[in-house]
Amino acid sequence: MAKIHLLRHGPKNNNPEAHQTGVEALLDPQGINKIISQASELLSDRSYAVRNGFDYSINTFNRIRVETTPVNRAISTGNIVYKVLSLDPRFEVPEPIVNELIGSYGINPLTNDAINLSPKSMSGVWGEAKKQETYQGQQGEHCPLYAWCEQGFDNPQAGQRDDLGISLREIACRLGTYVFNTLETADEHDLIIAYGHSGDIEPFSYLILEMLEGRDGTDKEAMTRRFRETGGALEPLEGLNISYIPKISGTYSELLRDVLKQQAEWFKEYGRSKEVLAEKLRQGN
Repeated sequence: MAKIHLLRHGPKNNNPEAHQTGVEALLDPQGINKIISQASELLSDRSYAVRNGFDYSINTFNRIRVETTPVNRAISTGNIVYKVLSLDPRFEVPEPIVNELIGSYGINPLTNDAINLSPKSMSGVWGEAKKQETYQGQQGEHCPLYAWCEQGFDNPQAGQRDDLGISLREIACRLGTYVFNTLETADEHDLIIAYGHSGDIEPFSYLILEMLEGRDGTDKEAMTRRFRETGGALEPLEGLNISYIPKISGTYSELLRDVLKQQAEWFKEYGRSKEVLAEKLRQGN
């Protein structure tokens, strides 16, 4: 069966001033070797799988697809990984593609630049909390992510007319739509490595956990509770391993598929991403 590795991009410049709206920060050149090492490790049969708790051999797959958000640091991560993977003759490795549903960023159709679809005020919440981050030798952005979690899935900033943007719930359902559509259409021997962002991937995982337990995420403490349960923010190149076997009822696999399908249906019915992108483009940001 097909699998998706939904991972945070490689190490970036963590200066709060560089982060700005979330689009501007680039990869840290000193972290590029870490990206190369992970890609090389992936090809060494089970070593990558064992280290990351995955239950398969790389030889299960015939094709490895690399997909990214439209943000430079994700694209750059994907391009580096692609160059390593494409050297292995065992696999078909198409050139990386951009899929905006992997995160909270739309695409300017004239320039192909990434547009942050979150309210500007949420970038402000992240940026202020980032100033308090100590990192302690790591790169997980725990303070900014927790500050977002305190806002809840239906963060009130997303309802402001003078600062149009999508909610954390919509961000989660964008990723749910991406994962569902990808797994439904992928060949069973495909491995998809998708590079996204902290602040997008974690809310997606939190909403999955809520829905698997029969909740809808409206509890005010839902996100902060899941933050604590899962150990906080992702480190670079960490993330989720997602797969399911369709049409096997009564199993965890089918429950996960149903949750992802519900997220895709929510996004289709209630998502405001197109409206928000059009307005942000009209306003020039």
